[in-house]
Amino acid sequence: MNFKYGKGTFLIANPVLPDPNFSRTVVLLCNHDEQGSFGLVVNRSANLKASDVFANLEFPRIQQNGVFIGGPVSQSQVFYLARSPEPIAELEQICAGLYLGMSMEALELVCDRLENPGRDLRFYLGYSGWGAGQLAGEMEHKSWLTCNATPDIVFEPQENKIWAQTVLSLGKEFEYLVNAPVDPQWN
Repeated sequence: MNFKYGKGTFLIANPVLPDPNFSRTVVLLCNHDEQGSFGLVVNRSANLKASDVFANLEFPRIQQNGVFIGGPVSQSQVFYLARSPEPIAELEQICAGLYLGMSMEALELVCDRLENPGRDLRFYLGYSGWGAGQLAGEMEHKSWLTCNATPDIVFEPQENKIWAQTVLSLGKEFEYLVNAPVDPQWN
């Protein structure tokens, strides 16, 4: 596949990827330039609710929202993704209908603007990062498959289905990967 990747791309972990932090993950690439890349793993639940992470959470409509592990870097840092058909000026647009935020001050505005913040807002602890040229090297080793990101995949209610759904969206020639063993030595 010769797909250009950048902001708004899903990085889909190829089963051959040796890093256990990324086994069967889908990473939403939020920034990619000559200095490096930044993304959030969208399918690793932290088995926490927003009320577990935010001691003084004053927004009752999001207290039960799920929290995900965005990646192995800076896991005390909180990011959030919002799904909205309308632009959210306070947040950075990642792709059509999907916005990234870090500011807790903007969170109140976002909650007021979203029709259903319980459904259209997800929190992430930490992020996935690559230094200059590092992601390009991993792409050369075919560690990642790529496709355009969509808010519907990010907000799939059953995060354990996201990786397989995304792999299957690539076409029939990739179906075999869904049944590949987690550890190739198991073959």
